[in-house]
Amino acid sequence: MRYFLFIFGMMVFVACGQNSIQKEKTVSTKLAYVRDSLDTYFTKLTELRKFNGVVLAYKNDTLLLDKAYNLSAQPNNMAYVTTNHQFDIHSVSKLMAYYLVAQLELEGKLSIDQTLDTYFDGFSKGNEITLKMLLEHKSGLPRELIGFEGEEYLLTSDEILELSKEQKLLFQPGTDVQYSNVGYEILYCIVSKIYGKSFSQCVVDEIFEPLGMDSSGAHFFVEKNRVKLMAQNHVFKDDALEPVDNIQKDEFRSARLFSTAKDLKKFMDHIKQEPYASFLMDKYGVIAKDGGSKGIRAQVYSDLENHFDFVLLANYDGMPFFDTIDDMVKLMKSEPVDYPKEINRVAIQVDEEVLQEYTGAYTFADFDGLVLEIKIEGDHLIVLQEDEKVGELKAESLTVFFEDPKSAESFEFILNESGTYDALMGWKGIIVEGKRK
Repeated sequence: MRYFLFIFGMMVFVACGQNSIQKEKTVSTKLAYVRDSLDTYFTKLTELRKFNGVVLAYKNDTLLLDKAYNLSAQPNNMAYVTTNHQFDIHSVSKLMAYYLVAQLELEGKLSIDQTLDTYFDGFSKGNEITLKMLLEHKSGLPRELIGFEGEEYLLTSDEILELSKEQKLLFQPGTDVQYSNVGYEILYCIVSKIYGKSFSQCVVDEIFEPLGMDSSGAHFFVEKNRVKLMAQNHVFKDDALEPVDNIQKDEFRSARLFSTAKDLKKFMDHIKQEPYASFLMDKYGVIAKDGGSKGIRAQVYSDLENHFDFVLLANYDGMPFFDTIDDMVKLMKSEPVDYPKEINRVAIQVDEEVLQEYTGAYTFADFDGLVLEIKIEGDHLIVLQEDEKVGELKAESLTVFFEDPKSAESFEFILNESGTYDALMGWKGIIVEGKRK
């Protein structure tokens, strides 16, 4: 009997060991599939001349991809990047501001329920706008400074603050959402006020230094220049990449930060831990932020429920940005996607009575209140800006129109509650909403 029990125990032990090995092989195979899928996706995107940048991806703390993709294989090309290049991250800085506010609240130095008039006088409805509303873009403040005719680049934080007080609210605070760089400039001022130094220096001292983000820094208002290997930003023009200034004159300098993919992963690893995760993640368990401007795109993404993270940095803005991010999320979840391929869109004929429903003026708040007018010309729609024709739209379906048959960007008309149509316009990989006037 003892011999039998010994043999049985050995068999169970061996079986458990084999099951464990088999599970490890299965996990390894799945991770390899995700890794290969990601690499294939970005290789194809690059071959189509729609990506130039760096991708860093982890699944269950296992490195899947850490690679630079270049439109030119020549290292002396201005657009050429490596995984060690520093990229401008633009609005990813807002996530860092969100983290600093969370840290200050945990330290008892502020509350996100405090109103704006706790810190500054002179704001319309300053006794109603909370810091939480500023964080969540629910303050009613516009995206940019409306009515300002100079160069935002020249403004100091104090000047931005005073100009912000003159802004007319777009809606009653807390009742709607409008992405607002102005609102975050105010948050930068509040963080700066509490720490007693510029916001950029706060980020360096409270984030970059403690987390060992040695290749991250700020272009302005800091004690030390941390530029080592900066990626040059680019746009696509005349069938070629063309360099553009990394610092644009129509952008604020308060939070002009730069970083590397590896450094940003350090930041994400830190903030996805408690007590910060509960403060920063959305209802789906995701902490993410995108950023971009002329010639640059950036994304950080941590899914705490599905246990994956990725950082994407591009020094070329011609990529299908949001579509790419959506596809990355699916690939990390081992969900199927359509790999990038050449686009050849075909126009269809649409009755004039259908086209007539779309004519009118549309206001794009995310483009500083840009107004585009849609009219009928012949058998198609045209787009006018300040009475000047700027584009022609051909129908792909009854509601989706395009200008370039080789581009995925569309002009889509969406029925609204009033029975008329609003518009979703694709522009350099992002989608902005236009409200019917």
